[in-house]
Amino acid sequence: MTSALQPLVIGIGNLQRGDDGVGYRIAEALLSERPDSYRVFPTHQLMPETAELIAVSSRVLFIDSTIANPCCLPCSSPCLETLQPRPLATSSWSHHCTPPGLLTMAEALYAARPPAWQLLIPSVHYNHGVELSPLTATAAVMAYSLAQAWGCSHA
Repeated sequence: MTSALQPLVIGIGNLQRGDDGVGYRIAEALLSERPDSYRVFPTHQLMPETAELIAVSSRVLFIDSTIANPCCLPCSSPCLETLQPRPLATSSWSHHCTPPGLLTMAEALYAARPPAWQLLIPSVHYNHGVELSPLTATAAVMAYSLAQAWGCSHA
């Protein structure tokens, strides 16, 4: 464990599944800036091992895609919401980890409970391919700016 905890941004997604890769792409873009004030972790999926990264962080931001609500289209704004730990389902210890489940693991295993948020980016295309849909590409620009500001703020 480090003595100076830093914020952590976790970008989640599969780059080969269209809009699903948007969280990973944003994390890679943040990482390319070489931020000093926060850490960035792009990942294809959440794993139990990520709980240790969370435990040594001052706060955590998860970035991921979410299926856009057809009633809200053409809304392209990302949504930022506060997360709380939740009881673990039996599948949470395998390849089905969720952000709240990882927060619960960090608290149970490392006695750490950093505040956490998730930045959800509206998405419509999850087929094979590397291109983002126009809706998700627009939302990604806004989400990138939000994540950058979140990482640099002193909250």
